[in-house]
Formats: sequence, C-alpha cells, structure tokens
Amino acid sequence: MKKLFEIKVCGINDQISMDAAINNSVDYIGLVFYKESPRNISISDAKILIRNRPEISKIVALTVNPSDNFLLEIKKNIKPDFIQLHGEEGPNRCKDIRERFNIPIIKGIGIENDMNIKYLIKPYEEICDILILDAPSKELPGGNGKKFDWEILKNHKQKKKWMLAGGLNINNITEAIDITRPPAIDISSGLEKDKGTKDPQLIKDFVFKCRNL
Repeated sequence: MKKLFEIKVCGINDQISMDAAINNSVDYIGLVFYKESPRNISISDAKILIRNRPEISKIVALTVNPSDNFLLEIKKNIKPDFIQLHGEEGPNRCKDIRERFNIPIIKGIGIENDMNIKYLIKPYEEICDILILDAPSKELPGGNGKKFDWEILKNHKQKKKWMLAGGLNINNITEAIDITRPPAIDISSGLEKDKGTKDPQLIKDFVFKCRNL
C-alpha cells in the first residue's frame, strides 16, 4: 500500500474499532475526553483500550477547554503522544499546556474562508505541533460530518504539519485529497454506523482506499 498521507481516526471508544484501527495501521488514534460528545470515553475505559497500543499508531487525547487537573489525569493514566485541543483555547493557552505538560499539541481550527487561512492559523503555527483544519460548528467541536469549501485550501502551505478534517468519508476522500493535498487527514463521523459507534469494516475499507489512491 502507498502512504501518500497520514490517517487519524478519531472517536475510537470500543475494543472492536480499536482493533480495526490498529490492525489497519492508522497513524493516529483519537480518544475523545469530552462528556458532551457521543464519542466520549472515560479515562478508565481508555486505559483498557490502549493496553496493547502499537508504536506505529500514536494516541491522541482530544479535549475541549480542559482544566490543568483534567490534563494531569490524562497524562498520568493515558500517556498520550499528543493532546488535541478542540475548544476555544487561544495561542497562549496552547503554549502553556505544551510547556506545562511537555506533550505535543494538536489544535483544531474551524475554517470558513480565505481570511481564516491568512490570519487565524498564523498565531498557532509557532506553538502547536499539528493543526487540524476543520469545518466550523456551533454544535459539537468536531465530528459533525460537515465539510467546508476545500477549494480555499488549494495550494495551501504552512510551516507545521496539518490535517484536513470535516465531513470526510469513503465517497469523497478522493476529491478531498485531489483538491487539498494534505499531509494528513482526520476522520470521525464518516466511519460510523451509528452516531458515536465506529464501523470496523468501514475503517478497513477507508484505510485501504486511502493507501491506494
């Protein structure tokens, strides 16, 4: 299989989908620690899922406006490779968390137009390790299955690695890659059979398609 870009599967919350992600060698496995999300997982359940964590798949702990105490619990129990901040965390808060906990930071940013690309991303580039460019939402901060105008990312270049997110699925991934040429992609609801429940066969089929584009 070719590997033109990295794949992050977010919202893993059961053993079957965890095994599917691991067996298909996804690059990042996202665990959602946010009670308002249908993909939320407790720290105790997450500890069980990561018992056989492979080196090839990095563990990402997704949080939304987390407190330091909550992040400390995640670090102690999960030992994630990345902390994903998907709320209203500004550049200074991202920097504080990165320095305080000594964990690389992924920051999710909602993209609406060219101006967002020019001005919204820049303050985070020197601070965060990876940026996720997602569809903006007033509902859940991510995992809503909504896409944005990928054309605004055509020929997009930035200093740090970035991931394309927002409404990706097995039917539109070819178009998304052709337009944006991202170094990585982040998918969640597009791999679900029911809201909050991943489909292991769809994970397998999606990864296979991505590796054979």
